[in-house]
Amino acid sequence: MPLPPRTDVKYFNPEIERLLFQVKVIVEELEGLVDGVSETQFHWSPQPGAWSIGQCIDHLNVALQQYLVILEPAIANTRKSGALSEGPFVYGFLSRMFLRMTLPPVKRRFSAPKVFVPGTQKKMAMVLAEWKTLHERLSKTLESASGIDLKRVKVPSPASSLMKISLGMAFWILTAHEKRHLWQARNVRNAKGFPAA
Repeated sequence: MPLPPRTDVKYFNPEIERLLFQVKVIVEELEGLVDGVSETQFHWSPQPGAWSIGQCIDHLNVALQQYLVILEPAIANTRKSGALSEGPFVYGFLSRMFLRMTLPPVKRRFSAPKVFVPGTQKKMAMVLAEWKTLHERLSKTLESASGIDLKRVKVPSPASSLMKISLGMAFWILTAHEKRHLWQARNVRNAKGFPAA
């Protein structure tokens, strides 16, 4: 006799499951990165004009906040309009190429769009609290996208409303962008001259 379905576990389509796992790994990586870091170390920069650990994280907060205000209503509106699919989803060549360029290790550097520029000298506790809140929100947003046609639905980039990408690829680029700047922040922590405390 087959077992009855479990009611205590949420199931999402496979791509959403993979994206949720990426977010979990990113959050855990950040926890390891800042473990034992002092306020001085958080704000230390390896050279003039280079970002500190704190600025790398704040940049991710700024970018994620601006993505979420686009993604959340797009998902809600799509749920109403009925553009649904469980996938699998195959994205275009240009999107996949941009995703590869975004992932670390960084081979090609880009200047951050003005809308994504981090603040300076924000308190570590404030930056990390914002990070936690935003990533809980990101996970909920991903869960809400399960069943949406992740390829068909297009969303604008916060950096340029003229550039539109598939909803699913927006999520993948978001996670790649976070990995890129956590890699950058890790390099700051490993840099010569990093304060002892």
